[in-house]
Amino acid sequence: MKFHHVDSLYIHFPFCRHLCNYCDFYKNVPNDKDLEYQNFEESLLEGFSELQKLFDKNNSKIKVLNTLYLGGGTPSLWDVRGAKFLKNFLLERNIELSTSAEFTLEVNPGAWTADGLSAWESTGVNRYSLGIQSLDANFLKIIDRVHNIDDVFDTLKFFHSNNLHFSVDFMLGLPFSEKYNRDIIKELKEILEYNPEHISLYILTTKAGYIHKDHLPSEEYIEKEYMDVSNFLKSKGFEHYEVSNFSKPKKESRHNLKYWRSESVAALGASATGFLKESSIRYKWKVSKGEYVEEVLTDDEKRLEEVYMGLRINQLYDFSRLIENSERLNTLLDEWQELGYVAEREGSKVSLSSGGFLVLDSLMNDLFKYDLI
Repeated sequence: MKFHHVDSLYIHFPFCRHLCNYCDFYKNVPNDKDLEYQNFEESLLEGFSELQKLFDKNNSKIKVLNTLYLGGGTPSLWDVRGAKFLKNFLLERNIELSTSAEFTLEVNPGAWTADGLSAWESTGVNRYSLGIQSLDANFLKIIDRVHNIDDVFDTLKFFHSNNLHFSVDFMLGLPFSEKYNRDIIKELKEILEYNPEHISLYILTTKAGYIHKDHLPSEEYIEKEYMDVSNFLKSKGFEHYEVSNFSKPKKESRHNLKYWRSESVAALGASATGFLKESSIRYKWKVSKGEYVEEVLTDDEKRLEEVYMGLRINQLYDFSRLIENSERLNTLLDEWQELGYVAEREGSKVSLSSGGFLVLDSLMNDLFKYDLI
């Protein structure tokens, strides 16, 4: 029997020091840290047993990981305890990290220790994602971040001076940006002094009833901010390789590329979502107990998702594999080119420009309108 090897794993750590007013990832602030961390660790053990059953049923297995991503929440809070737990967790299940594995840990300013980072490094962590969001103290308060600006600079100095590989999370479209004339380019110039190899820039999306919903910037402001940021980072040697992500050459997030390429990724932890490509199965873990909800994607759903994900990255996407009406397709691609939405084109193969990334949802609507997907 031939097994499908899944070589990527995402683990969701569901705890934070504080619940920011805009964030909709599953997390909570522990009242009894030792007890709740222990319950979480037990849920990972139980969850892996359930995952093993799903994988066995679908001729899939995890043995050697090429990417491992620990997100949250704030997984840097798991500290030395977490590093030791995860090391044993992998050893006891005969799961190895490949010699070239990318192992990413999310870190928030003010929520890490040097001892903890050293322990994570001994477990195999070789890449960090820093939740900076802004270098303006006023905007950190507006978006309700628990860390202060000193925590931010202490974190950046530590990671830079220790020559660690790190990415920075930044946010666009923040409330009051127009009123206070946020200078995001000035913030990014400061960030670049610390030499990050990757920058993720997300447009703020908010829940219903968001406290600052009446103070969000206009669409026109956000579009200009997005394009200004893209042009600035590209001028500094970064590649705009995905809608919200920029990297120095060959420093893309290999783990996240797995999602964008619709490849298999294993997942553990409350609210984490995994995918088995060969079986077209997506599963999402429940938050209350070690169970998951399973969904089998239809051919149409797979097709739609593949197009959407394929257009998110700066690699040529070949429409001809999915779309037979070449005349109608070429007419549409000609339109996109004229509007400046195409970075590169070879017949029916297309990659989008930064301007195309910005209007991706609208481009998907074009494909529906032309009855191409």
